[in-house]
Amino acid sequence: MKTVKYYIVGLIGLCSLTGCSDFLDRYPQDAMSDQSFFTSETDLEYYMNGLYNENIIRKQSSLRWNDLNKANDDVVGSSPADALMQHSTSGVASEKNDTWNNSYDYIRKANYFLANAHKVGNMSAVGKHFLGEGFYCRAAKYFDLLQTFGGVPYIDKVLDTESEELYKQRDSRQFVAERIIADLDSAVMYLQWKGEGKAKAGRINKEAALVLQTRVALYEGSWEYYHGRKGTKFQVSGQDGTAFLKKAAEAGEMLIQKHGGNLYKGSKGNEYFEYFNQMDYSNIPGAFLYKCYSRSLAVIQTWCRSYAEGTDNGITKSAVNSYLMKDGKPAEVSDIVFDPKSMNSLAENKDPRLAQTIWAPNKGRFYDYMPAIPNAHKTSYPGLIQNQQRRPSYSGYRIWKGVSFDAAEFDNGEVDDLIIRYEEGLLNFAEAKAILGTITQDDLNKSVNYIRARVGMPGMNLSEINSWNIAYKKQEGYDTGAPNIVNEIRRERRVELMLEGLRLSDIKRWAMFDDVFNGWKPVGAYAQEYLDYWNDAEKVLADGFDWKKPEEVILTQGNNFDVIDGWINPLYKNADFKVNSGRGYYIDPDRDYLSSIPRSEILLYKEKAGVTLEQNPGWY
Repeated sequence: MKTVKYYIVGLIGLCSLTGCSDFLDRYPQDAMSDQSFFTSETDLEYYMNGLYNENIIRKQSSLRWNDLNKANDDVVGSSPADALMQHSTSGVASEKNDTWNNSYDYIRKANYFLANAHKVGNMSAVGKHFLGEGFYCRAAKYFDLLQTFGGVPYIDKVLDTESEELYKQRDSRQFVAERIIADLDSAVMYLQWKGEGKAKAGRINKEAALVLQTRVALYEGSWEYYHGRKGTKFQVSGQDGTAFLKKAAEAGEMLIQKHGGNLYKGSKGNEYFEYFNQMDYSNIPGAFLYKCYSRSLAVIQTWCRSYAEGTDNGITKSAVNSYLMKDGKPAEVSDIVFDPKSMNSLAENKDPRLAQTIWAPNKGRFYDYMPAIPNAHKTSYPGLIQNQQRRPSYSGYRIWKGVSFDAAEFDNGEVDDLIIRYEEGLLNFAEAKAILGTITQDDLNKSVNYIRARVGMPGMNLSEINSWNIAYKKQEGYDTGAPNIVNEIRRERRVELMLEGLRLSDIKRWAMFDDVFNGWKPVGAYAQEYLDYWNDAEKVLADGFDWKKPEEVILTQGNNFDVIDGWINPLYKNADFKVNSGRGYYIDPDRDYLSSIPRSEILLYKEKAGVTLEQNPGWY
């Protein structure tokens, strides 16, 4: 039976104490005086419950992975990603930006908590835990701002309408990143380890803070390193990222000392797949921060319905190509013979995580897994058009990671949303040390090789990897001038964290946004395999397909189907992705790494305080 989630119960208790008013939407207010509220550690808990919203425990729509992969080279749908289609963008800054306004509103609430929490007096470990949550929340929100805008005005106290700092200039991204790291140092100091005291059932814990610290430190360290080396408009003068990279390695080491090789491992053949289908992560190793869902508390998700039916999106050929062969080597140097045009051959011969991330025909039919779920398709191939499947996979590589076979999950999902996990911390640790040039075989053994062991993949061997004669490609996100180990850790990161929302951030911090996307036309699976199935009425009917007539599911090139060099072209309806004439994706390398500072804010700062809020490169 699914565990009742503590933080939700806390919210319900708070409602009962306040008459279920809009308390959580009203703080901080003058009416909430130090004397009337911050008098006990329970008050600290109640206040922090109010900060557990989509800023920290993300809010998901019915399309879990789609929300996290709106613009990258791992996923493609039936229309281009808007963020990667900047051919005609003029450079005029946006009038408003919700990230700017909403973030500072949230930060004010976190600042109010941190400014008043000490009024409780001598805190026990429990009280200090909630203090740690406050530092974590402020750090997480400033990290959102850092990734979106770069340097921003850094405010760490509660301001009123007369405060001089209300219209301060932007602080440098170096300074903002340092303050985020400092807040996370405080969070790590005060938070309890997962499972201790209040660090239970979906609450922030010490492990989550350490993983976030490795993420922030690796992000800023590699941003400084790569943008500086490339000489972009976003380089940080006088900085090479070393201090941040060392901090990422240090925080990763602390995680490793605590958890070693204790990773979750599912049943045979589903060691990785089952990690993302848990209804309660409280006892799952490596699951450090997650959003809890419960039917009994009317907190449900519906993505299980979407991923059972299909989500329109599919994995790209670029992503599939990134998986190593099952002997732990790239196809270029592996002795394994396989057919890259066959989905079954790919699933059987590549890293087992591929077969646990995408659908392959050798699994059987969707219906065989989900007979009690409406619209479970009686086919062994995903649909490419609407007549074949209610929500087709336009690339042909159908997303399988995160699918649930439980009919009860179809409309009232209780599968929890895993947000921060140990494996990312291990990969952040390994990448930071690889960039620094200090990585050793022991470092690989206690990071990447723990991850690989779960699915039976051979471990990384440092000397062997650096001896490979591999032609790494910039458009796949690789550094052609780096030692092989740097690129193989990038590959491992892409594979292990596939669909989890980190890929675009990685590409930007590597200063490869334009290298990866400019001129790129994403493709999917090998087209002929789909033509051979869907255009053969006997095969389709033999699978039990009864949704449409066989003549209604035929694929006709130039009508409802197109290819590029033999591979499915999901975006063929858009002129920019035509086989020969299309321009493909485009971003401005001198502008699009960062969003524009809203014009309304620039005007407000100038009118209210005579302060010039500097605009980001390329925007006006």
